[in-house]
Amino acid sequence: MDRIVNAHQNLADFLKLRLEEIYKIFTQNTNPTVTYKADHSPVTQLDLALSQYFEDLFFQHYSDLTFYSEEKFSEWKFPLIALDPLDGTREYVNGNPEWAISIGLFESEDFKGEGWVYNPATQEIFDHGLVKSFEKKLSYRGEVSKSEARDSFFKNIHSEKFQIHPVGSIAYKLGRLSKHQSDFVVSLRPKNIWDVAGGTLLCHQAGMKFYSQGKEVTMVQKSYAPPLIWCHPSLFLELSALFV
Repeated sequence: MDRIVNAHQNLADFLKLRLEEIYKIFTQNTNPTVTYKADHSPVTQLDLALSQYFEDLFFQHYSDLTFYSEEKFSEWKFPLIALDPLDGTREYVNGNPEWAISIGLFESEDFKGEGWVYNPATQEIFDHGLVKSFEKKLSYRGEVSKSEARDSFFKNIHSEKFQIHPVGSIAYKLGRLSKHQSDFVVSLRPKNIWDVAGGTLLCHQAGMKFYSQGKEVTMVQKSYAPPLIWCHPSLFLELSALFV
């Protein structure tokens, strides 16, 4: 990834130097006034301020990157930065701190690169996947979307071995998974690359795989179709049977 970040400074180190600036943007945008985009999804001033900050930052330091943000996307070519400046806008608006900034950097279409997820509300930083030997358990904790749970997507899922818990944004859930704070993540709605890039790359470091429609994801695409599962490979067959 030397072309994207300097050989002596990886993405985590590069952004660590900017944490104070990023946190300041968060504290300066405390009134989550909501407007709606053409697709009826909500957006706040914090979404826009963070998107502009990262666009300016990467243009200044890494101008060869294609900037592909939820709030500003057009060209699709590599090397590419996939940014969700505020994944979980509804959680943020509702005062639930389970949201995050998500960044994924890709040199090519291979799903390999550097990921970074940061939650300014809780000041949790997910910048390296935690490598840990897989441990068999009697039960495994899974995290799913609060909105999907509320809309009864999982009402027919009954398993003592695989227990599901509603948690906020997908980027935040994947950051938690990369630190083994859960055992798997499932989504039954489509996701865009900016939603999942940073967290998936961190999960890869931790030994987790990403699956879409029953197949392991190996290529960077603009979006992915459900069922979407992130887990250790040894759990995939049993999990996929539950969420077909």
